[in-house]
Amino acid sequence: MEEIIIVPTLFIVIYLVIELIVHRKERLMIIEKSSANQSLDFSARPKKTTSPSVGGLKVGCLLSGLGLGFLTSALLNICFRVTLYDYQTWWHQGALDIACILLFGGLGLIVAHLIERRAQRKEPK
Repeated sequence: MEEIIIVPTLFIVIYLVIELIVHRKERLMIIEKSSANQSLDFSARPKKTTSPSVGGLKVGCLLSGLGLGFLTSALLNICFRVTLYDYQTWWHQGALDIACILLFGGLGLIVAHLIERRAQRKEPK
């Protein structure tokens, strides 16, 4: 049984090491070509402007979503009277908790994304 796990893992590791070496050589060749040919203009690419508050916005929306998920799961557990002592429905509580937490955490991140996009549209170019 252990051979089933070890053999593919060994092949994957060997493949990734070879791929790493090949990509390193490719990057070095590109750097050499770009140093020989200074006509490459990297400033033409549009620069991404992000404000430092974006990370805080995402974390804040995620945590508020998780808190709302905890609250919702607790209220639903109270409404459905799911107890750990009931041998037929005890697993519903864990599934309900996880589902509410993940759902509202994801909704919090979607809200953060929408707020960020709206703020980027309002910024003057």
